Amino acid sequence: TARTRLARRIVPFVLVVVAIVLVTFSIRTQAQVDSLQSQASDQTVVIQEFSERATQPVRDLIGWFGDVQTARQERDQLAQENAVLRSDLAKAEVNQQDGEELRGLLNYIRSPAFPQTKNYQPRAARVVARSPSLISSTVVVDAGDAVGVKIGDPVLVGVAQSADIGGAALIGRVEQTTPQTATIALLSNANVAVGATVSGRRGADGILQPSAADPAVLVLGFVRGSSVVRPGDRVITSGFLDPSGRLGSAYPRGLPIGVVSEARQSDANTYKSVLVVPWVDLGSFANVVILTGAGGGS
Repeated sequence: TARTRLARRIVPFVLVVVAIVLVTFSIRTQAQVDSLQSQASDQTVVIQEFSERATQPVRDLIGWFGDVQTARQERDQLAQENAVLRSDLAKAEVNQQDGEELRGLLNYIRSPAFPQTKNYQPRAARVVARSPSLISSTVVVDAGDAVGVKIGDPVLVGVAQSADIGGAALIGRVEQTTPQTATIALLSNANVAVGATVSGRRGADGILQPSAADPAVLVLGFVRGSSVVRPGDRVITSGFLDPSGRLGSAYPRGLPIGVVSEARQSDANTYKSVLVVPWVDLGSFANVVILTGAGGGS
């Protein structure tokens, strides 16, 4: 019929129109979606930028604290390394000074200028311990009987060239030994007595012991009253044994000890006492030389 034919013509047209409408709607919707997405993206970027700007000071502050902590750690590490280097340098300088001092002392002892005695061998050693009192004054050194050190061996210390006595002076004798160490009783020790004489003064022989009033000062006792002794005279070892037997071995003759500061004699006493100041500060030295196997001099 005519209606049927009309319907058949209209339906395709309607479908085409509907399709066009749907496509148009889809395009517009997609455009709106794209626009919304773009706006959302722009807003996200803005939010991110704002967030980064807002939190940047906080991040900078945290980073600053971290940098400060790192810098402090590096500073402390550098300070420790610097302290170690300074300590090593100081030890090296001390070792160099000790080495030079000992070499000079050994060279002097081995030279013709040193008072000669038979059958002795100089042995260098370093002080490793010291008693706190001059009255009971002893020092411990790092050489013992394993290298030939024996009880009674005399011990020397280097002196300044300004002393004009060669280069070494007596400071005591070995009192005890172990295989690796030796204990030295100093001249200021109440148990030490040394046969000594005033150099160049006839009859000025005696026994040298520490003063009871001041252990830093030595007293040469039993000196013949008729002998002439002057302040400034030099006192050396005489080479004979203490008659009381307290000395374990004889000292070689001629070892420098000190210088006369005063000579005392009362009218009722046939002997005079000579006050002697040691060449060496008995409370301050780091290196010694032990005369191992030293025998009695003439």
